[in-house]
Amino acid sequence: MSKGRVPFGSGRVGRRAVHRPIARPGLLARLDAAPGIVVLTGGAGAGKSTLLDAWSGTAVDGVTAADVDEILRRHPGPKLVLATEEELAIPGAVQVSARELAFAEDETYQVLAAAFGDAEAADVLAPDLHLLTNGWPGLVALAAVWLAQQPALERRERLLTLARAEIGLAEYLVPAVVAGLSDGERELVRRLVHLPGIDARTADRLDITEDLAAVPPFVQELLRRPGWFVVPEGWKAALRAELPLSAAEVSRLQARYDAGR
Repeated sequence: MSKGRVPFGSGRVGRRAVHRPIARPGLLARLDAAPGIVVLTGGAGAGKSTLLDAWSGTAVDGVTAADVDEILRRHPGPKLVLATEEELAIPGAVQVSARELAFAEDETYQVLAAAFGDAEAADVLAPDLHLLTNGWPGLVALAAVWLAQQPALERRERLLTLARAEIGLAEYLVPAVVAGLSDGERELVRRLVHLPGIDARTADRLDITEDLAAVPPFVQELLRRPGWFVVPEGWKAALRAELPLSAAEVSRLQARYDAGR
């Protein structure tokens, strides 16, 4: 595997690296080159939102079949990318499937190397993790963070336990990764999952945190809007179930957020 893009060495073992979503130049080039409308189709965790954030053109996330006519009316330009969990039959549109959005093994390796801060350790586990997840971006990111929480000498054995899990990988890993977060990280996730996004000023105004930063894989900084952090759509339902807020708390939080806009 090619490791030239990953600036981590074995001297970083044991340190928790802060990592951004990996670059996907092939897919971005395809979006640039495709004429007209492009439809990205895949379930939660397929990497649609992250790819859209890295692309510089006009895009709409979370599209349903009922939305299409109105979206096309509002965006009549020559290029538009739509992200959806449904099959959208749009004449002439270029279709990009979940299979095409999946990571290659080298990309799985890059995610692990960033999570571990250790290229050599990532190289050992990447093939097995890639097979286990089928390269599904959300699962790769989730498993990478969970493995990074484990003692380095136990990671291979812990990875094998995932293959024996009696429930889905996401259902198994989300509670485990949440449990490994600090109290401050959990509180950030608990509140941000109900908001469209925050920056440091907004986080301070809402008394969410004084140290706003990414919490992989649940909180990501927007490439399009540096300094702003969001919970990707693919994680929201699971995190709301794992870190619940009462309806009254959600209402107050959203009211305070709207009041400061």
